[in-house]
Amino acid sequence: MSIYNACQVCGDQSSGKHYGVSCCDGCSCFFKRSVRKGTHYACIAVKGNCVVDKARRNWCPFCRFKRCLAVGMNVAAVQEERGPRGHQTHSNHSPTPNPNHNRRLLVVTPPPPPPSGGQALHFQILAQILVTCLRQAKLNEQFRLLERAQQDAILQVVWSECFILRASHWSLDISAMIEGCGDTQLKLLLSEAQQLRADVMELNFLETLILSRKELALNADYALVLETHANGALCSLARYTLHRSHWLRFGQLLLGLRQLCVRRYDCAFSCMFRNVVSDILKTL
Repeated sequence: MSIYNACQVCGDQSSGKHYGVSCCDGCSCFFKRSVRKGTHYACIAVKGNCVVDKARRNWCPFCRFKRCLAVGMNVAAVQEERGPRGHQTHSNHSPTPNPNHNRRLLVVTPPPPPPSGGQALHFQILAQILVTCLRQAKLNEQFRLLERAQQDAILQVVWSECFILRASHWSLDISAMIEGCGDTQLKLLLSEAQQLRADVMELNFLETLILSRKELALNADYALVLETHANGALCSLARYTLHRSHWLRFGQLLLGLRQLCVRRYDCAFSCMFRNVVSDILKTL
């Protein structure tokens, strides 16, 4: 049995003390990466008070890093990355900036929206939420086992479904941003997805179903793998809903998912970000 308590950042099982704080390996690595790369994040919901727990710690890196600092993680304790063997580092000089350090940072600049008030800001915030949703999809337990080429081929098609599913159950209400964009179809899609009231487990199963479309397989072997993943997610979702004595819940969730897949093409959001999804995926 572990002698350590819960991670002070996200509440997951702590693996010990890292940078002065009892935390899990995930938060330790995130903090180290952020400090070493000098990453500057922006809160996906602007307010800077997103929920940071085991299930949602990857949703907003800004609030996660803010939480790391709030619980006392020590920036000075993060050692500089060692250079290649034979490379002499001079301690009395600042390290030469690496142009690849910020390679994974992305500021999505969508095509200009119709000129109106704060629409540009709202679209930028939605873009950051999209980045977070795609990053979350990449961490899906089944999906992460696929090769990158197959992952990207699937996400190029289902990215908007992943966005709507996750954004509709965001820890903060983003309806004001949707209103600001003037996209009535996206507002309707999000509203219908919200009515599912899916919990974290149900969201994960539904996301796996979205990411396991065998018709998007690059070859026959992957088609079999994706079908296996989909069948596993269906069985797990059925068992989970039945275990909670929600006899109609399984069918309700599948019908809601079908509606999401059928109607996702009509919203202005899809048109706005369709051309930049490839660039986003390169950074993940």
